[in-house]
Amino acid sequence: MFSSKLKHHFIKKKIDKLSKALSVQVNDTSQKIQSVAIITQNDFSLEYDFQEILIKRLQLRNPRIYSYRKFNKDDEKSYKHFSEIDFDWKGEVIEPSLQSFLDEPFDLLICFFSKKNIFLEYAALASKATFKLGLSGLNQKLLDIQINTDVSNVDVFFEETKKYLQILKKL
Repeated sequence: MFSSKLKHHFIKKKIDKLSKALSVQVNDTSQKIQSVAIITQNDFSLEYDFQEILIKRLQLRNPRIYSYRKFNKDDEKSYKHFSEIDFDWKGEVIEPSLQSFLDEPFDLLICFFSKKNIFLEYAALASKATFKLGLSGLNQKLLDIQINTDVSNVDVFFEETKKYLQILKKL
């Protein structure tokens, strides 16, 4: 319990530090998207086939999908999922597959989660992706573009995503 509170405290501090650092950086919006990743909650990745959606709607191949799921000792370890156990008490990432995901310089990171989650927010901020897009209602410093739609309107979200990416000449 105590280590969990420490973990949350240190991750919040890291989020604040990363947010301040990001406000200074400027993204190059002229780069076309070649690589894409989605970071989401496990229940959404089970409900929606994001790989199929990205291929059909945005014509983006080989998306990398990484999901947060609450830790359960009965769950099998997976390179597609992370949980709070993948962080040490100081908020440092200790899982190599998560660190690899964060270090990969994706052209687009889609943050598809609706509720504030400190682990998802940290992962999105720590990602080396050059352009980040997601649902509104999250940390404003987290994303380059926020799409204001309900999480259940997946079709609307990806139509709006396509429209904005075409306007920015990224597709």
